[in-house]
Amino acid sequence: MKRREFVKIGAAGSAALGAVGCSLISPGKIDIKRKETPLNLEVTRLKPAGGTMPAGELGKTGIKVSGFGFGSHMPRELMKFKKERGRMIREAVDLGVNTFDVYERNMGGVMQWEPTGKYLAPVKHDVVISILMMPSNGVDLKPDRVEPHLEDALRKFGRDYIDMVRPPVHTSKPLTHDYMSELFRLKEKGKIRAVGFPIHESFDIDPILDAYPIDYMLFPYNFYHNCLTNGKTTGKTDEYNSISAKLRSRGIGVTIMKPLGSDWFIHPLIRAAQQLDETGEISLPQAALKYIVNSDVNADVVFAGMYSLDNVYENVEAFYDPSMTPEEKRLLNKLRRVAKVSQNHWLPEHYKFLEQWSPDVFGTDLTDTA
Repeated sequence: MKRREFVKIGAAGSAALGAVGCSLISPGKIDIKRKETPLNLEVTRLKPAGGTMPAGELGKTGIKVSGFGFGSHMPRELMKFKKERGRMIREAVDLGVNTFDVYERNMGGVMQWEPTGKYLAPVKHDVVISILMMPSNGVDLKPDRVEPHLEDALRKFGRDYIDMVRPPVHTSKPLTHDYMSELFRLKEKGKIRAVGFPIHESFDIDPILDAYPIDYMLFPYNFYHNCLTNGKTTGKTDEYNSISAKLRSRGIGVTIMKPLGSDWFIHPLIRAAQQLDETGEISLPQAALKYIVNSDVNADVVFAGMYSLDNVYENVEAFYDPSMTPEEKRLLNKLRRVAKVSQNHWLPEHYKFLEQWSPDVFGTDLTDTA
């Protein structure tokens, strides 16, 4: 079975693309249809063997993280497949993944702390737990709710501390200093090892760095929505300042999310890749992850959501052997063109922020492979 035949995802969104080639693709050739992709848990890939998962320190925290992290995002329907989800997590650990980002979101019906705590119980002191402090009602950001919420996480993971904790927003504006102060107070008490901040808007980076002594920053980075740089907007690499270098200079960890753009981008990009890759042998998820590993972003950990054991095996392989082939580079270069004219169709309003992330400046040179 060819790779393109069994790449399965559970996110919403799909695109049926007309015949395309190396030229810029016209929006008129794209018919966008949003639909749920059926969850497919069939295991078709072999377990990776003979590789080593890279690992390193998260900034200057002393926390050792795997280069690839098990990400939060998952469809609600996967929650009922407890046996399969447990196997995914156990296999990831066996393959060298030690960092798990786990969210608890009552409004979305995806309550992961307790089941994930049970899956990780045998190795709970050997893994790194990262959480988003999402209040139960999704909007309550009162400072006096921070400690009870954290205590709930500690109970469900069976630990005395959580390694990585970040607030439930992607911008500094809705937060009060009192809320963040609570996180740092709990860090001083030893209940949190590292306080981070997720960034969705590039203009929030400097205000966050100026306001809080954070330990790591989480931001989007992929072969198209590349936010390695910010500052000027002319599209010339030498006129940008490296976000990664700025964080490193302050001893702040670099953590990456959305390696394929977003849940809304995954399926359309896979559909496009199927038509652009005539051989059907290139794995888009692997190529996208390899792009990040080989870029100048120099990430401590890259988080990716996974919906099947095939996803786990496929993604881990990219870190075992991250060298990029000319064919993979050519495919990503073509897909940039697809995304450039299609993202406004694919992205819902709450993901339109991705359009602002330096779409013409990249950390890995693909220009010689068009």
